[in-house]
Amino acid sequence: MRIGRIDLALQVLIGLGAGLLTGLFLGELAAPLNFVGTAFIRLLQITVIPYIMVALITGLGRLEIAEIGKLARTGGGVLGLLWLLGICLVLSMPLAFPDWPQRSLFQKSSLEAGTPVDFLLLFIPSNPFHAMANAIVPAVVVFSIFVGLALTVTPRRELIIEPLLVLGDTLARITGVVSRLSPIGVFALVAALAGTVSADDLFRLQVHVVVSAALALIAALWLLPAIVSSITPLRHFAILRTLRAPMLTAFATGSTLVILPMLAEACKRLIDESTDERPRLQSQDEAEEEREVQSSVDVLIPTFYSFPTVGSVLALGFVVFGSWYVGAPMDVSQYATMVLGGIASLFGGTAISIPFTLELVDLPASLFGVFLSIDFIGSRLSSLVGTMHYATIALIGTFALQRQIWFRLPVLLKGLVPGLLVTIALLLGFRVVYSNFIVVPYTAADVLSEAQLLGTETEAVVYIEEPEAPLPGGPRSYDDIVSSGSIRICYIPGNYPLSFFNSADKLVGFDVEMAHRFALRSRLEPIFLPLDQVSKAPDKLDSGYCDAVFNSTTVSLDRTTTTLQTAPLSLATLALVVPEKQRKNYETWADIVDSEDMKLAYSGYHSLPRAAATSLPTIEFVPLKGFKEQQAYFENEGKGADAFIDTAEEGAAWTLLYPRFSVVVPRPVTRVPIVYLTAKDSPLLLKALNTWLLIERETGGIQELEEYWIEGRRDAVATSRWSVIRNVLGWVN
Repeated sequence: MRIGRIDLALQVLIGLGAGLLTGLFLGELAAPLNFVGTAFIRLLQITVIPYIMVALITGLGRLEIAEIGKLARTGGGVLGLLWLLGICLVLSMPLAFPDWPQRSLFQKSSLEAGTPVDFLLLFIPSNPFHAMANAIVPAVVVFSIFVGLALTVTPRRELIIEPLLVLGDTLARITGVVSRLSPIGVFALVAALAGTVSADDLFRLQVHVVVSAALALIAALWLLPAIVSSITPLRHFAILRTLRAPMLTAFATGSTLVILPMLAEACKRLIDESTDERPRLQSQDEAEEEREVQSSVDVLIPTFYSFPTVGSVLALGFVVFGSWYVGAPMDVSQYATMVLGGIASLFGGTAISIPFTLELVDLPASLFGVFLSIDFIGSRLSSLVGTMHYATIALIGTFALQRQIWFRLPVLLKGLVPGLLVTIALLLGFRVVYSNFIVVPYTAADVLSEAQLLGTETEAVVYIEEPEAPLPGGPRSYDDIVSSGSIRICYIPGNYPLSFFNSADKLVGFDVEMAHRFALRSRLEPIFLPLDQVSKAPDKLDSGYCDAVFNSTTVSLDRTTTTLQTAPLSLATLALVVPEKQRKNYETWADIVDSEDMKLAYSGYHSLPRAAATSLPTIEFVPLKGFKEQQAYFENEGKGADAFIDTAEEGAAWTLLYPRFSVVVPRPVTRVPIVYLTAKDSPLLLKALNTWLLIERETGGIQELEEYWIEGRRDAVATSRWSVIRNVLGWVN
């Protein structure tokens, strides 16, 4: 018995399931499969730019100017209305996103100002070849439209169009060959994702799938048919009944191309059923007009096939989701950029539009891999909506040519208003469910509580409270320190992420690890002694309580007479920690200076207010003395001050602990050098520290620790994710 060949859609589904099982079985061992997935993505993008050009040039070039005018008046207006509907649905998606805090440690990339979008370069192809080479899709689309329009009035245009049609068929064959690799590509992408993504991320991902499916079904089954039935003689349920076969076929295959002939016949059948009997036509002109009307479906559907559908526009919802997913909500200007650039780039399909739009709004390019891993579902939903989209244009356009279009406001409101209300209610319902019943636990703070020293931990003595032993009475010389075999280090407890106690009650942090490294290189045993605040450092150093203060402190002229400051080990970024909902109020320092009665709380850990006093003369500073006061400030939702001034590097750590707050780096970015301190009478120790800092800086030691402690990169010590092969079978360690 011969077994029938499995169709491609089922193969992709099998590949998705196999990839999911493989990722769960292998865990992080499946990560190398991402190489195969990336190769598949590149193959998908091979024909995109040529296809856009060929489709638009041939689609427009074969028409006459009069035909283009009719199409623009009928189908163009409907297309704009449908795009507007799709944009509204995309912009409504945040209503469904639950308030799941997403915070991370400081990222240097956040200091880079996003490159302003050059809309002239984006849409006007002064150099078409540059636009093609750099995949500037909107410019390629504009160029192709101009060429297509010019061909309509060019003699012997078929000499150009016919070869382009052959090229189009060739590109379609290439796409067909690549599409046969979809099961392998989807398998690799899903396996790598399932093997490396955290459970929290998977929970977040399901939010997008559920919301997108709901919006797609509402658009295809309710809103679009409601628009058609409100301005044509057609009935809502008659539209759905007649179009259900092409819609289901498009959903099953994930392609609208294969159902175009079926869709055209279904639309003609709807029109024939609704058209009243007419008297026999008397003139040849009237007969010609009737034939033109009857063939309008065959013209409208193929012509507008090259334009993005409502389903394609809904795919831009992934960009909105992506901003929530990574905890970087977009502002109004970014939404506008997404809409303009996104719709223009959709002419090239989602394979090029999504990465292009992610880049436009400064979201991580790696999100595109996440998009592709679930595009098996998204592409089918898009095809379902796309089928109804083409039918809407064909039906309204044809009835417009027959002069049977009328605007019935009661019918339109009866169909659209309930649909829009249901959409809003459904999105808000999702938000309630995900906020109260399916809640992802907040684990971002674990990056601090579970942190361990990156390097080899040296033998050390750690005092939690000041020892009662008598003080030496003065600072020790470097020779005395070396001969004693130990160095006394002052640290500030609770100064995240520089010096703090983890969940195992071990003293860790950037400055702590720097102290360990200096002690190890100097062959000294570190003795860590607590210090309440930096202002007490000169007295502690002069009394011999400690030999050096390893607390990243902003350099200060006021301190030059009381202590010695090392060469700068890095730069700190002046920032504000503010309630999440108020972050837009502090985008520039000018906004802060112009604010009336502004109060900024500050920590005793450093002297930032003095450094900022000259640029913020109208600000009242509220001191927080020690860890407990600073902790109370955040626990009381910032009571007593408008914001908390800090370095972005330290402030980001506090937002992990208190995710209702967010770090804002006002523009222009202000960066100040940070140093360590020694007693004013310890020049040799200062020289030793500076020499060691130079070595660490040049060998990448400081950068390594900054990436680990300040930016939270845990690649070097990341624990393996759960997998069957490791945690169940025990085949690998």
